[in-house]
Amino acid sequence: MSPAFVAYDFFLETAGLEMRRFCNAFAAAVLAVTLGLGIGSAHAQQKPARLLIFAAGGPVDFVGRILAAKLSPLLGTPVVTEPRPGANGVIAAQAVANAEPDGTTLLLSSSGLFTITPTLTRDLPYDTDRDFVPVSRIVVNATAFVVGASLPANNVREFVEFANSRKEPLAFGSPGIGNIGHLWIETFKAATRLNITHVPYKGIAPVLIDVLGGRVAGTFADMPALLPHIKSGKMKALGLVGTKRNSAAPDIPTIYEQGFPGVDALSWYGVLAPAKTPPAVVAKIAEALARALADPDLKERLAASGVESAWSTAEELKQLIQNDRARLAKIIVEQKIVAE
Repeated sequence: MSPAFVAYDFFLETAGLEMRRFCNAFAAAVLAVTLGLGIGSAHAQQKPARLLIFAAGGPVDFVGRILAAKLSPLLGTPVVTEPRPGANGVIAAQAVANAEPDGTTLLLSSSGLFTITPTLTRDLPYDTDRDFVPVSRIVVNATAFVVGASLPANNVREFVEFANSRKEPLAFGSPGIGNIGHLWIETFKAATRLNITHVPYKGIAPVLIDVLGGRVAGTFADMPALLPHIKSGKMKALGLVGTKRNSAAPDIPTIYEQGFPGVDALSWYGVLAPAKTPPAVVAKIAEALARALADPDLKERLAASGVESAWSTAEELKQLIQNDRARLAKIIVEQKIVAE
């Protein structure tokens, strides 16, 4: 990777949303002009491809940007990420559902948008099954249960004992009602029989600020957002969701292996295209995704942040969505979770 690319990548990680949009658009325009001048003229007529995501600066954005960099040469056209924030991903999903089905507008989605949102949101501006075609799962995300560094517990059992010794319930933050983090809180509550209180926020960033400041006891979140705080000692990871440890933090045990089954399903990210996208186009994108996700550099960068490359076929992603939706709907009904 060239020094210029590294510098540009770092700049994008730290830049504001509007500046990042400008830079992505400018980079795509420059490359398009270059192609038009005859450099790589075989691809001169191709439209730049967009990976739409629901928010800038989070784990999905991180995965999207390094994936886009690998996809561009494989697809023979510029690929950029484009944040469409709002409504917990519904705005980004609607934009893809309404896009031309030519393979140039794709959705990079976290699992909750297709497994939780359809159960909680009755008036979606699209049909989750009818208006999209799955392309591939991209990654499986490690999710951790973290608390502030000052909380007197170093594992799940100690946390349960500490919480049960208090008269008042401990507060747990999540990015919002019905978010996957909220569902893990409710699942953890049921598994440990704790009296804990859910505090919804608007996004993971303010949750982490309040965990660091001791205003809420803890949260469940994906590892890319947590790892810097865990490594710095400002947060303690008491357990992982799932049944196996994560290579980026092998010393963190799972909640399951600590004797609390139930909090053991994994979150994932996947790529979907508008319905009616030609099967040949879907197959071409899926093949490019498979090659990108097999790249050692990409796998290393993902693994270092706690994310595991996990390509799947389109049919496997479709089945995964259906299975996870049914499982999470059961939690939503049992815990009487209602959208805001």
